[in-house]
Amino acid sequence: MIRVFLIFVLPLLLPAAVYVLWRTFAPPKMGGSEAIAREEWEPLPWKWLILIGVIFVTITLVTVTAYPEFFEF
Repeated sequence: MIRVFLIFVLPLLLPAAVYVLWRTFAPPKMGGSEAIAREEWEPLPWKWLILIGVIFVTITLVTVTAYPEFFEF
């Protein structure tokens, strides 16, 4: 179960989580959100976040397939 989480779920959700944390806690001068400072919602770039997540999953699957000895538990 943990292997499924680490191989599929984590690489898919990690880009969105990092982006939301960055936009929430970074000051506006460093790319943070001015809308959050005003307590408003702003749209997320879902196309880019999903694309990056799929790329991460693909890299993970290629790595697991190419080097299975590193992932034997």
